[in-house]
Amino acid sequence: MINRQELEVKNEWWFKDDYLIEEVKLPKRDLYHVLADSFGHSLILNIIGLRRVGKSTLLKQLIGKLLADGVKSKNILYFLFDFSTQPQKSVFLDEVLATYFEEILRIPRYSPDEQVYIFLDEIQYIENWQSVLKRYYDLSNKRIKFIVTGSQSVLLKEKHQESLAGRIFDFYLPPLSFREFIKVNNEGVKTIDQFDLFNLPQVFGEIGGYNTFYGQKLVELAKEFITVGQFPEIRNFDQIERKHDYVLESVIGKVLEDCVRIFKIGKTDEFKLITYQLLNNAGSVFELKNIGREAGVSFLTLNKYLEFLKESYILEVLYKQHKSLIKRGRILKKVYTPCVNFICAINRFKASHFGEVPQAFGKIIENVVYNVLRQKYKSSNVNEVVSFWRQGEKEIDFLISQNLKQLPVEVKFSNSIGQKDLATLTNYMAEKNIKYGVVVTKNELGKKEVSGQTLYFMPYYIVLLMV
Repeated sequence: MINRQELEVKNEWWFKDDYLIEEVKLPKRDLYHVLADSFGHSLILNIIGLRRVGKSTLLKQLIGKLLADGVKSKNILYFLFDFSTQPQKSVFLDEVLATYFEEILRIPRYSPDEQVYIFLDEIQYIENWQSVLKRYYDLSNKRIKFIVTGSQSVLLKEKHQESLAGRIFDFYLPPLSFREFIKVNNEGVKTIDQFDLFNLPQVFGEIGGYNTFYGQKLVELAKEFITVGQFPEIRNFDQIERKHDYVLESVIGKVLEDCVRIFKIGKTDEFKLITYQLLNNAGSVFELKNIGREAGVSFLTLNKYLEFLKESYILEVLYKQHKSLIKRGRILKKVYTPCVNFICAINRFKASHFGEVPQAFGKIIENVVYNVLRQKYKSSNVNEVVSFWRQGEKEIDFLISQNLKQLPVEVKFSNSIGQKDLATLTNYMAEKNIKYGVVVTKNELGKKEVSGQTLYFMPYYIVLLMV
């Protein structure tokens, strides 16, 4: 049974009128402002995402805002669940909430007469947590605002769809964007307004002026961001080796441990080996049967592993462009990772390797562009989809389909890009009568006519600032 003192230790603001939460001093993620604006409605807020992306910091900053807005300190509860030291049964969550209401607020647990805010961190460690929250939500006359976080979408999303239907709203906190990385590290670089590739002709002049002024500085920042800059805490380490170790041990290692435990994976080494193999092949067309054959794993087992990794935010899958969404799942696909720091940590890549192993970084930059496009054009609308095009050996890295329009995007991370390198792109544009295409480059910026087609050349570090 949890006692009053255990709650008091985690909620020091209950006892000091001028208590300052340290996390409030830290730069705020973009999602902070979205969540702060969501306190006005009664829905449960569910923040999901990778380990170490800043979910706990985000919660503390939101608590700081509530205190600054004049909310009574004891009307705010924070509790962090820990797999290694606490029970995982739903009764433990019930005990936490009962102790808070009965011993801290000294009121009946389901009947607060004022708005109460309850922050539950890493709630995925509690079995059947959703049934407990549903009971409190339904009986409290909407005077309890729950904000929960977790690192496993399979536990936090799929399992609550029925029991908390209409009561919960999901928010995904991704690894740092390049824009956030610049802000978090206080680099003194002004960031251009977010832009849309479908409006590129209207904003391209402004982009050119911005690149002239900040381009060289952005190159150096982008290299650091891509190799070791997607987690807020990494900036506390000086040596790149320690930064790589942090990603490998505190993020990938912990996520894989969670997968092994939650999904009851027996062959741990086999699972980890396949994970690293898929990460190192990010940006490549893959067939599960071929990978399974090489690793000595059955197709069904490998397919399960891939689903686990997707649910844990380690991998994502991009499909070949196809008119039928049903058939699309059975055709060619590429694997990408939402965090390219994973690839760099596994291979111990640092900024100097951009020039030393350009082929490897070509794929990494392609992965970075994928992440930007998916975040920019994410939608449940089937008319707004990111895919890739492939016919025989010819391929276009990305096709963005929006409102019956298509925009092809090709990544060419090389010092020289010739007409022959762009033949597949320009031929496709001519056939489909597409107004213009985008070529993501190493450092070239400009508008060109190639084989009768209009192409906008944009450095990858500018494309990073789209989101």
